[in-house]
Amino acid sequence: MADNYETTREIEIELNGSRYRGRYRVMSGTVIVYYENEIKFADCGMNGPEVVAKWLLTDLSRRLEAKKRKSAGS
Repeated sequence: MADNYETTREIEIELNGSRYRGRYRVMSGTVIVYYENEIKFADCGMNGPEVVAKWLLTDLSRRLEAKKRKSAGS
């Protein structure tokens, strides 16, 4: 079954007691995650696309939380 590049799927993670929800799609073996105004992508490799999408969403949410903490402390 070929993935349709226009199809996005919901993804949700829990990090430090907070839930983060984003969307992802798979294009030619690459997972693309969308969260707020951020986009991050990586190859699937031997891992499933949903696993890679969760890793990417975790990274994006950590980065945005760090930005929020930094701007609040300035």
